[in-house]
Amino acid sequence: MIVLALGLFSLQGQGQGQGGSIWDRLSFDAEGRMRGEATWNNVDAGTGDEIDDRYRGRMRLRIGAKYALMENLSVRARVSTASDGNDANNPHWDFGDGDGFNGSQMVLDRFYLDWTAQEELHVVLGKQPHAFATPPIFGDFLWDSDISPSGVTATWAPARTAGEAGFDARVAGYVATEIAADYDPRMIGAQGNLYLPVDEATVQVSSALYDWRNVDDVASNNQGNSTVGGVLSEEYLVWDTFASGTLPGGPLDEITGFLEYLRNLEESDDGIVAGVMFGSSKWVRGNYNLFFELYTLDGDAVFAPVAQDDTPIAGTGLNDGDGDGMEGAVLGGQYFVRDNVALKVWLLTSSPDGADDDPIRLRIDLDFRVTK
Repeated sequence: MIVLALGLFSLQGQGQGQGGSIWDRLSFDAEGRMRGEATWNNVDAGTGDEIDDRYRGRMRLRIGAKYALMENLSVRARVSTASDGNDANNPHWDFGDGDGFNGSQMVLDRFYLDWTAQEELHVVLGKQPHAFATPPIFGDFLWDSDISPSGVTATWAPARTAGEAGFDARVAGYVATEIAADYDPRMIGAQGNLYLPVDEATVQVSSALYDWRNVDDVASNNQGNSTVGGVLSEEYLVWDTFASGTLPGGPLDEITGFLEYLRNLEESDDGIVAGVMFGSSKWVRGNYNLFFELYTLDGDAVFAPVAQDDTPIAGTGLNDGDGDGMEGAVLGGQYFVRDNVALKVWLLTSSPDGADDDPIRLRIDLDFRVTK
């Protein structure tokens, strides 16, 4: 952040010459969370053996800034809390064990240039949010939303007319720094998204290909993938397709649903996720929703080090190197207390092959967002 601040202030004179001070070109945002969490029927993620139930409090804070260098070019940065070990999937501090109270880290988890090259072409360079569209409700099974990969992305999105079909195309080349103090694999990918108006509904059909390179040196902290000699043993060419839709009606005035199919073309491992939500997820005071998802994942259906870590067993199953897979459910509800404050209660289950029990996790989250 010090380097960023010096760079921004060095441009102050230039910014004033274009009709505004640095403060006119600078904006901020922040988000935070307080969480209570309980995990029952708990098992060791490596062996599948039963272990004690776990109860803990957690918190997360992120503060971001955007500065307009030119009319079509901006720089963005974000500072975030970081867990012990700086796991990119997990930005939370735990209450009471030293995290956050005894030298726990804050990290610069995003820092990137955002360039509108043309009206229909958008390019991003640096450590950035994942550029591809993901399913609604909870779409982290392939790519955890907490991870900010480093690289370059481009999105071509022709202008759409209201009430007519549209599309966009996205490409990405990442060095995904999701494994602290270990070898970083690379990903080259592309995605196409089709947007279809169907009566009063909004329908999206998306298909993407993720080609992972240099994964054979990734250590065994793999969240369910197959390993040999402590390193990943499979190739990952993952095809991800999902269809989603939102339409008015139903018991809470709006219904959103999706179906996602994942396949590792190199290993013929599959995954299926289906979900439905009643009510709105927009941050508007008084909105509320109820949601439910089911998932089943083969062990090598996704490149697990960048996949979700929210279920009681993260990724696709046990870290025993067998790649046996996992299934489970995610359900809960959310209420928007204010336009920038939300209360969420949700339950997540894991049924990993080879485990002594099927753990259950309950979370109560109080989230807030602030923009300026």
